[in-house]
Amino acid sequence: MKHPGWYLTHTLILGFLLLIGGALYWQVGQREILVIHPANPQYLHQRRSIHRGGILDSRGEVIAESLQQPNGYQRVYRGTPGLAPTIGYCSQRYGVAGLEKSLDGILMGWRYPEGSVIGQIRHALSDRSWGYSVTTTIELPLQRTVERVLAGRKGAAVVMEVKTGRILALASIPGFDPNGLERNWPTIAADPDSPLFDRALSGYYPPGSTFKLVVLAAGLTAGAVNLESWFEDAGTITIEGHQISNAGARAWGRISLLDALVVSSNTVFVQVAELIGSEDLVQVASSFGLGRKPPLLGANAVAAGRLPTGKLSPLQLAQMAIGQYGLITTPMQMAMVAQTIANDGLMMQPLLVEAVQAPGNGRRWVNRPQPVAHVTSSLVARQIREGMAEAVRRGTGQKAGLSTIDVAGKTGSAENPQGLAHAWFVGMAPAAKPAICLAVIVEHGGSGGNVAAPLAREIFRAYFQGEPIAE
Repeated sequence: MKHPGWYLTHTLILGFLLLIGGALYWQVGQREILVIHPANPQYLHQRRSIHRGGILDSRGEVIAESLQQPNGYQRVYRGTPGLAPTIGYCSQRYGVAGLEKSLDGILMGWRYPEGSVIGQIRHALSDRSWGYSVTTTIELPLQRTVERVLAGRKGAAVVMEVKTGRILALASIPGFDPNGLERNWPTIAADPDSPLFDRALSGYYPPGSTFKLVVLAAGLTAGAVNLESWFEDAGTITIEGHQISNAGARAWGRISLLDALVVSSNTVFVQVAELIGSEDLVQVASSFGLGRKPPLLGANAVAAGRLPTGKLSPLQLAQMAIGQYGLITTPMQMAMVAQTIANDGLMMQPLLVEAVQAPGNGRRWVNRPQPVAHVTSSLVARQIREGMAEAVRRGTGQKAGLSTIDVAGKTGSAENPQGLAHAWFVGMAPAAKPAICLAVIVEHGGSGGNVAAPLAREIFRAYFQGEPIAE
């Protein structure tokens, strides 16, 4: 039998080890969390005493800056409400979010913008009372127009430069005013419309008929179909006892694949998907970036969506062909689909952070456009654009058309169990040699052709001709 002193000794040893383990856990394992915790007095002191770098648009207009106040530096926002969910906020009470969070170390001057060892050493020995400034690819004049176009609706829009992947506008509606965050936090946080949520980068929506662009790409790439392929469209098609119908159950009769895209025939695209097969269709959808997080530098609140995997049943494949059945995308992802088609099949890395600037007239680090992959051949991409241009000239996308510039696009009305369908439009202009592309979604908007397409038209008009005007 062990002496009682043995138990006491080992209890004390165990308690001591637990104390040491707890200290190591908090001081080493959780150090980063404690350092940036809003309740950390040292953290709050640094926030007030360091001149946090600014966030600028592509032309140098201020989106966010720090101004000296009697009690230290205060963050001031001069951007737009619809950009705020992406830019985020820097609050003494509520911490950081959005780009303000993902780039926090750079903006505060704590982190050197590149991996150079010599640069890191010089940075550690330098005066770090000023942070680095960040220039985004956003064009605030266009951003303001996009938000005016979307005003009064819930939804999102992403506008990209085709050849570079630069994001020119990124709107999540409704947004919020970061300047009134601390004063209005209870109201903003409790708002059922979720203004803090970034719909453009993280909003989950079935793509509806906009996914037919991916189906068409898969069919053309595999050689299973061409634009002149003929199909019989009876208005409805029965798969495993379930009927899938065209809008209004309209029967188009004998119709070419080109015209099926123009009128957005569900029954024809179900037949095309059957010719492709589920595994090949899923593979092509994945190559367009669906089901994966977009490689967006600087942003951490980017969602991956969802892409069905494995062999699908005939009914599941049919539903996927029209952008339903477990297929979830984000506006950012659908803008990338449009960018790839517009860029002759070459997907570019979406670019939001263009450059980092050292304080004063110091060094400037620039993020250059980077290709991701050749998703389709240039021939396939041009054929898809041809179909999209026809959809705007004489099909479901007519309300996106402009008299002076050829627009190419695809509408979508994505069913959801919460009410009216979500209204989509993805497109590009000019159709023959696109300069910009976009994705627009209006939650519970109904018809993509009647609701989202006119909004896209006004965005295109603003970019090419100036401010939108009523037609």
